[in-house]
Amino acid sequence: MIIKMPAKYFVLPVICSLISGSNAQTRVFDKVIAKDGSGDYISVGTAISMYSNSRKVFFIKNGIYREKILVSSQKTDIRLIGESTDGVIITYDDYAGKSGTSSSTADSYTLRVEGDGFYAENITFQNSATQAQAVAVYARADTIVFKNCRFLGYQDTHYADNGRQFYLNCETRGDVDFIFGDAAVLYESSTIISRSRKPGYITAPSEAVLKSPKSGGGTNYHGILIKNSRLLAEEGLSDNSCYLGRPWGPYAASVFFNCNTGSHIKPEGWSVWSDDPASEGYNNHLSAFFAEYNSTDLQGNPLDVSGRVAWSNQLTDEDTSFYSIDNYFLGWNPIPKVTPLDPPGDVLISGDSLKWDAVQGARGYVILRNDSAVDFSVDPACYIGGKTGQIYKIKSVNPIGALSIPSNTATLTFIPRIDNNLHSDYEIYINAGILYVPENEKIELFDLAGNKIKIMIGCRCFPVEDLEPGIYIIKVVLDKSGTTITQKILNLSL
Repeated sequence: MIIKMPAKYFVLPVICSLISGSNAQTRVFDKVIAKDGSGDYISVGTAISMYSNSRKVFFIKNGIYREKILVSSQKTDIRLIGESTDGVIITYDDYAGKSGTSSSTADSYTLRVEGDGFYAENITFQNSATQAQAVAVYARADTIVFKNCRFLGYQDTHYADNGRQFYLNCETRGDVDFIFGDAAVLYESSTIISRSRKPGYITAPSEAVLKSPKSGGGTNYHGILIKNSRLLAEEGLSDNSCYLGRPWGPYAASVFFNCNTGSHIKPEGWSVWSDDPASEGYNNHLSAFFAEYNSTDLQGNPLDVSGRVAWSNQLTDEDTSFYSIDNYFLGWNPIPKVTPLDPPGDVLISGDSLKWDAVQGARGYVILRNDSAVDFSVDPACYIGGKTGQIYKIKSVNPIGALSIPSNTATLTFIPRIDNNLHSDYEIYINAGILYVPENEKIELFDLAGNKIKIMIGCRCFPVEDLEPGIYIIKVVLDKSGTTITQKILNLSL
């Protein structure tokens, strides 16, 4: 059946407020970093070097950034928001003793954070060196947060030196002492993976810099706390081959709280620092505090901890209140920072624009096309230039820059029929410049030579004014089983 388009047809009005991508970028995020040159900078380090009070919230587009990055103590409250954890990779390959670059473990970093209030989200930090101590992240600052980040290394992956540090939904990989230092560190709802290169130790706490008095006497050491997390092993790592930790310094603390534990952890759980009586750290374990609470296997069954070393501890229910965020961080609560806003609702494609419901408190929005960030807007609308045959989603941005989960996929605005003719639910027709199709899984539009012009997912109608006059083939896939309707349509410009 051939359907002729009327000579005069209805044009969709754009009723929403639009804002250009370039204007929006400087308001939703202070600057955009993109390896492909589509942002303000191609280098994370260069962007940070331009820091000011009005230039410290950065969006990083997907790409591999080979850089060694320093956030100095003068650069406080910097926020690095990655497009995706898998897509934004900051990597380097320094190691302790490397000629001409790193003389010490602390110098071997890929990222070094000294500025208080630092925040990072959706980024992978990697040190690919395997020769010696090689730090992916050296964090020497207070009240810092990493969310949805990944830390990849081997020996000494994460050096937590000083301050209060919160890691939410992060993944850390390494083999020897790969979470270590003297800071008050909380890993929450995270994944800790021991690498298969060789057996080792997950934690190596030094003397805790943050302490508080125990009720009834004594001292609490606020060291490395891994909570509500999973302890996994890379394929190839043997069972009963790794320790939960060992004491790098005296008065150290390492606690595993409500953790699912893989079979790679040794029955004794913990190790001394050294077996050599002449070693300075020989007796560190006698003043350290190593403990667990409610350890389970990976299926959630209670773990047999009867073989743990005698100088470790199993916490009781009465002990647990100390390990709340407020208590552990002595009044600092990072939860407001990491709490995302709701994603926008009612995301629609209307003509050449997207529009959606505003989210209260949002500093702006990130526009995703086919799951890639393509634009930013401070208003609940964005011009998309006729690219309606794509999958669009929106993320809201909270006041500090943290992202929401994606919205539902944008749908084409339903345009009411303006004639009185009755049409079948399975009919394809054009009316007033709008092509109507049945409810479907997918639409494909071809020219007569078989070239695919458009693909649309689940839309019911769209304007045809952008089609050149001529004959087209439309294929409507009605359901997941592949039932289709194929039909010729004729677009006439009269």
